[in-house]
Amino acid sequence: MKTILYATDYSKNSAAALKLSYWLSKKLDAKLVILHVFDLNVALLTPLSLTYSKMEKETYSKHLEKLSVFCDSATGILPDGERMQIVIKENAIVYEGILETQKEMGADLVVMGMKGSSTLKELIIGSTTIAMIEKSPCPILAVPSSINEIALKTITYTTDFEESDLHAIAWLVKNFISKLNATLNIVHISTKNEYAGEDQMEWFKEMLQQKVSFDKLDFKICFSDDIFKELVLFLSKTKTDLVVMLEREKTSFIKSLAHRDLVKQMAFKGTLPLLCFNKEMLSP
Repeated sequence: MKTILYATDYSKNSAAALKLSYWLSKKLDAKLVILHVFDLNVALLTPLSLTYSKMEKETYSKHLEKLSVFCDSATGILPDGERMQIVIKENAIVYEGILETQKEMGADLVVMGMKGSSTLKELIIGSTTIAMIEKSPCPILAVPSSINEIALKTITYTTDFEESDLHAIAWLVKNFISKLNATLNIVHISTKNEYAGEDQMEWFKEMLQQKVSFDKLDFKICFSDDIFKELVLFLSKTKTDLVVMLEREKTSFIKSLAHRDLVKQMAFKGTLPLLCFNKEMLSP
C-alpha cells in the first residue's frame, strides 16, 4: 500500500478517523493524503466571474489553514507535503470530489468517519460514505468516533463463499494484515436451514489457500436463526478490532441486515471500524 486518502468534514467522527489514518500510514509505510471537499455555494455568480474566482481562492485558503490546524490537533503533526499532504477540493457533491482525488492520488484506501441514522448502512456510516462504498475503486474504512485505543490485532471477515470474497481476503492479507501482524477470522453466519454450509467452508478454505500464504487464519461457520445476534456474539468472543464486509447484491448478508429491527442492538454499531469492499472493484 502506497497511499491512504483520508476525507474529513472536521467533525468529531472524522477526528477519530484521522488518528487511525495516521497510525495506519506509519504502520504500513504509506503516504497520507488529507482531503476536505467544500461547496462554494454561490448560486448568483458564474464560474467565469472575477468575484467567483476571488471567493474560491479565499475559501480555499481558509480551508487550507483550518485543515492544517485540524491535523495538528488530532495528530500533533503538521503536514509536510511529502509523507502527509493536504488537499482542498471544490465540488458540490462531496463523494465526487473524493473520487476525483482518489483517482488523482492513486489512493489504495479511503478512510472516513461514521455517522448515524435509521437503516443499517446509515446507522454506522453516513450518506457520503455509502456512496463511496458503492462507487469507489478501492476499499473504504469507516471509523467510529468512539474508538479510544488504536489496535488492529484481530480482524473478522464475513464471507458468503463467493469468488469476490477470495479476492478481498487476498488483498486484505497482502496490504493490511501481514504488515500489521494481525489475526484474521473468516466467518460465515447463516440459518440452520442452509444446505451444505460446512462443505462450502471446506471448499472455500482450499480455494483461499491457493491464493494466500498466511498462517494466522481461523475459519468458523456459525448456524443460527438470528444472524444479528450470532454475529454480535462472535465479534465479542473473538475480541474483534475491525469488521470487514463485501458490498454485495440486495439478497446478500450486508444488505439483508438493513431490514431487521435487531440492527439497532448490534454491538459493533459505532464502536468498531468497518472496512468495506465494493464487489465490482474485485471483478477479475
